[in-house]
Amino acid sequence: MSDVETLRRAIEAMCTPVCKVRAIRLIPDQRGMAYLCFVEPDSPDLSWSLIEEIGGIDYGNSVAFRIPFDRL
Repeated sequence: MSDVETLRRAIEAMCTPVCKVRAIRLIPDQRGMAYLCFVEPDSPDLSWSLIEEIGGIDYGNSVAFRIPFDRL
């Protein structure tokens, strides 16, 4: 399993107590220092609950946040 898939599963597990997740998109930033993460809950009404629980910002029908990582 790739590191990205492991991260995706961890994010989904973190969101599960709040809502079901419709989609998770992980996009590496241009400098390769972080992922931009977009989590789309199964109901747009749950975005604010998800923001309160895990942080991030409202981004359309998704919650967006940045996940920094170390390059080895």
